[in-house]
Formats: sequence, C-alpha cells, structure tokens
Amino acid sequence: MSSTPPPPGPDLDEPLSPALEAGDAASGAQVGSADADADVGHSPVAPPSESTELPADHSPVLLADEPPGSVNAPPNEPAAPPLTDPSVEPQPTSVRVPAIAADPARKRDRAIGLAIVVVAFAATLGLSFWAKVESEPVLSKPPAPPTTEGIKGWPKRVEPLATLEAARAATPRDRLRGIVMEGVAPDGTVDMTNKSSRIRYAFQSKPGEGPQPPRERGTLPTRPYCGKQSVHIRSNGLQADPDVASYPCGRKLADALPEPRCTAAHVWKYAIKKGAKKKGKQRARIEYFRSKAGPAWRFTLPGTKHRFTLYGDCVRELKGSQARGHVP
Repeated sequence: MSSTPPPPGPDLDEPLSPALEAGDAASGAQVGSADADADVGHSPVAPPSESTELPADHSPVLLADEPPGSVNAPPNEPAAPPLTDPSVEPQPTSVRVPAIAADPARKRDRAIGLAIVVVAFAATLGLSFWAKVESEPVLSKPPAPPTTEGIKGWPKRVEPLATLEAARAATPRDRLRGIVMEGVAPDGTVDMTNKSSRIRYAFQSKPGEGPQPPRERGTLPTRPYCGKQSVHIRSNGLQADPDVASYPCGRKLADALPEPRCTAAHVWKYAIKKGAKKKGKQRARIEYFRSKAGPAWRFTLPGTKHRFTLYGDCVRELKGSQARGHVP
C-alpha cells in the first residue's frame, strides 16, 4: 500500500512579497526610532522579541500609533463600533448665557408703558364713578324756614327786584322763569304788612338738571324734567315752596329770563302816562315773564281798564300775539 507524500512546506528561500517587505522595513524603522528615543531620554525600552512571528496569512501588523488607512492598515477593515450606546437617550445640555447689561432705552420704554397702564386704569375707575354719580338722581330737599335776611326794604317798602338775589339763594334751580308782584305801589315797592301783598319768584332748571324725581339706582329717566320751585315773600318773610321735581319742561323749552332792564316803578310811570291815576292805597299787579316777543312786563290795575304789556325795556308796548305768555 503506497503512502501519499506530505505537501511540501514553505520554501524559506523564496523571496517575500513586496507588502511583507514594506511591513518589515517599517517595523525595523520604528525599532530604530525607539532605540534613539531611549538614548536621548535615558528611558530603557524593551527590545523587540525575536520570537515575534508574522501571522500565517502574511497580513501586515498595524501599529498602535498609526492612523487607520495607513500603509500598514489592512484593506477593507470594518469601521469601529460607535462609542455611545444608541439605546440610551442623550441628556440635554444646559448652556449658560452670559448676562446682558440692561439697555437704558428699554428701561425708559418699560416705565412709560407702565405709566400708561396706570393712567388708563385710573381713568377707567374715574369714569365708572362719574357714571355711577350721574345715574343717581339729585333729590329735592325740604325748604328752609322763612327768613327776612336779604329782603330789601323789609317790611313796608320791599323792593322786589333788589331782593332777587336772596330769592335765588333759596332754591337750587338757576333759571328765572318769572316774577309776580301783587300790591305794588307807584314807587315800585310792596308793603308786606298788607295781607293781600305778596311776591313770587319762579325758577326752573335745564332738562335733566337740578332735583329729579326718584328712580331706581342705575336707571335713566323716562323723560326729561325741568322741575319748578317758587320762592315767596309774605308777611312772615322769604321762603321757598316745596320743590316740584316732576314738573315737565313743556313742548317748547323757553329760555331763562335775563336780569330785568327796568323796574316796577318804570312800569307804573308808563301806566300813569296811559291815564292810570294814583288813588290812595290802590295797588297794581305787575308780572315779569317771557312773551312771544321776549322778556316782557304786564301791568294790571284791579277795578280799572288799565291793562297792557310792555317789552322788557319798558318802552315799547306789545300787542296781540306778541304779548302772550305767562309765569309758570
């Protein structure tokens, strides 16, 4: 039985491949460099072991300090695995932002904006308070007791027009609507000791002003009211009547009367020119009111035919519809 001869071993005399020769040359160069470094730094370096053998597949040896892809790196070597585990979620990294110095312009704008907000808030509160006050009606107050203070010529020679200011002070209503004088002597005075003598001043307000009728809080009136209050001078002095807050303004709102341009004495003089005679204690009734023509005076002498109407200047006499009007 014949035996099969063993395969021939590698021929040691066969020359090495160029790659292997390059690897040996590099290994020799590095060994020489290590010896040089040992001589300079006086640090001993272990000589390479003579027993180091090349791998059987003649692959080049990759030194530890050589980067991948160098001459000694094996071709087509797989990439190194990532150093981090992909299954672990990365933690957010906090970044410290350096503090920025405050800008003076921004501080000023912020202060202005805050001031605007505060002013707007205060204005809103003020408007709300004003609306609340305006929605609540001003109620009438009881009249004050009679007084003789401010009456000119009290008690026998009272001057109605000179006492007008005292009458104004007795009422909150500021629009004079008329004056009625009874028992006026030719000199324009009134004797208040006479039981038939009296003086009445009529006042009103603009629509919605002055005392108003009571109503529920926060509600508006159903119609405008001008109200009315009369102030009298009688034998006991000057006193206002209770205020009539629900008195209507009327279809056509009349203007307030101006201050009289003449007096009751001037009206009496015109009546004497027209034939009226001074007879003892005869006294006239004189009214100051707004006629269709404007402010006017009406003269009436009881028991006689003397009756006429003068314009507010006590010069021109009014006739027909121009003389119409009355004291409310």
